[in-house]
Amino acid sequence: MEPLFLVVDVGSSGVKAFLVDAAGGIVTRAESPWERDRWLADSGWCSIIQAVRDAIGDRKLIQDSLRAVSVTSMREEFVLLDGSGSEVKAELNEESYRFGERIVEEHGELMYDLSGHWPVPNWIAGAVLPWMRAECSGFREARRFLMMADWVVYKLSGVACTEGSNACETSMYDVYRNDWAWELIDDLLLPRGIFPPVKRSGEALGTVTREASKDTGIPTDALVVTGGADTQCGLMGMGAQPGEAGAVGGTTTPVLTVTSNPVIDPRRRLWSNIHVEAGLWTLESNAGFTGRNMRWLRDLMGTGSYEYLNHEAGLVPPGSDGLLTFLGAHVFDSGPPYWKQDRLGDRNVPPTVMGKHDFSSGELARSIMESSCYAVKANLEQLEEASGARFSSLKFCGGNSKSALWTQMQSDVLGVPVVTPVISEGTAVGAAALAAVGSGVYSDIREAVEAMVRLKKPVAPDPGRSETYSRLYRDWMATRERLHGTL
Repeated sequence: MEPLFLVVDVGSSGVKAFLVDAAGGIVTRAESPWERDRWLADSGWCSIIQAVRDAIGDRKLIQDSLRAVSVTSMREEFVLLDGSGSEVKAELNEESYRFGERIVEEHGELMYDLSGHWPVPNWIAGAVLPWMRAECSGFREARRFLMMADWVVYKLSGVACTEGSNACETSMYDVYRNDWAWELIDDLLLPRGIFPPVKRSGEALGTVTREASKDTGIPTDALVVTGGADTQCGLMGMGAQPGEAGAVGGTTTPVLTVTSNPVIDPRRRLWSNIHVEAGLWTLESNAGFTGRNMRWLRDLMGTGSYEYLNHEAGLVPPGSDGLLTFLGAHVFDSGPPYWKQDRLGDRNVPPTVMGKHDFSSGELARSIMESSCYAVKANLEQLEEASGARFSSLKFCGGNSKSALWTQMQSDVLGVPVVTPVISEGTAVGAAALAAVGSGVYSDIREAVEAMVRLKKPVAPDPGRSETYSRLYRDWMATRERLHGTL
C-alpha cells in the first residue's frame, strides 16, 4: 500500500493533524482547539489526542500504510519534566520576570551573538534563573525542559530530545555549531543535565509506545521521527532554496530567507535559526499579526466565511479608498526595547484604523490585507539589508496564501512574482517530508522535497498596480512612524 505519514502540528490556538501521502497530498485533516492559558500538559495532550483520532478516523485507512509520525509546532512554549519523566506544573511570577530581565541585561548580547536570539523574560531563557533559585512553584522539582514539539515527540515515543530549529529559541543554543552553547551554560552556572540531547531533524527515534497508542490510536509499529519548528517546516514545504525568500502566512507571518551559512544581523533585530535541512540556516523577520486580523474581522462580521471577505475586498480599488489600518502588522525588531510579554517585537504603534470614518467591510478587509503586504515588504527589506541578498521572487504558503486576491496583492506590492505551493499547508508537507526521510521512504530531504512539493505558476505583479502600491507603501510606512511618535 502507498505509505502515509501522520503530522501533528501544535499552534497558538489549536492542534492540527494531517495524514499526508508520499506525493505530498493531504489525505485527511483534523483540528482541535486548545486553551493556551491552561497548562499544556493536560489541555494540550487532550487536544492532540482528539485531532489525531479525528485525522485517523477509521483505522482501516492507515492499516499497513502508516509509516511514521512527525511533529511540528510553534517555538516558544516549553514543558518541564521531573526526575521520573513526569510533567511538572510550574508558574512564572513577577519575581521570575525580573530575573529574566536581569539575564537580558547581563548576558543578552552574548546570547544573541551565539544563538541569533535575544533571551525573552517569559520564555525558557528567562525561566532558567528562577529555576535555579527555585523561586517559582514547580521549578524546584524540575530536572529537564523540552520545547513544545520535543515534548509531543516524548509523549509519543518516550524519548526526550530536541533538534536545532526548536532549540534555537532558547537563546542558549550555538547556531554556528548546531549544539548547546555549553560555555555560556557553564558561565550561567546551569546544570548540563537540564538540556536534552540534540538529534537531527528527520531522525527515527523508535516506535509509538503502547500508552501513546492507546491514547491516540496510532499503531505501535509506526516510527516516531523528529520534526522541526513550524516556520522552518513551512519553508521546506514550499521548496525554498538557499538565497530564496519565503513567507508563512498564518496568525502571524514569518518572513525568512534560507542561507548556506549562519547570518547574524549586526543590528541584532532579526532571528537566526538552524534549518530543518542539515547544513542550512534561516534568517527570520516577522510581519506581525496578519491572519489573526482577518479572523477577527470574519468573526466581527459574523459571516463565517473568508470567501465573502475576499469577494468584498476584491471590489475595492488599491488603497482601500483611503483607509489605512495598523492592527498588529509590523516591522520586526527582536531587541529588548521592543519586546514585551506575549507580544512580537516592534516599536509601539497604537491599534489604528484611519483615513475614513464610514467604511465598508470590503474596504476594511482590503486594508488589512494591504497592511500585511506592506509589512511583508518592509521585513523583506530588512532581510536584504542584513544578508546582502536581493530577492527576485517570494514563496508564500499558509492560510493567507489560499486567497488568490491576497497572493496577487502581495506580488503587486513587492513588484516581484509570488510562488505558492499546490498544497497551501506547507508546514504539514515539510514535516511529512521529514517523516518520509526518517522512515526510509526517501533517502534524503532533497529527494523528499522533489517528490512531495509541487508549485503553482508564479503570480506576476501588475505594473500599474505595482506603481500605485509603491507610493501607498511609502505612505503607510511614514504614517506608521508618525503614529509611533505620538506615544
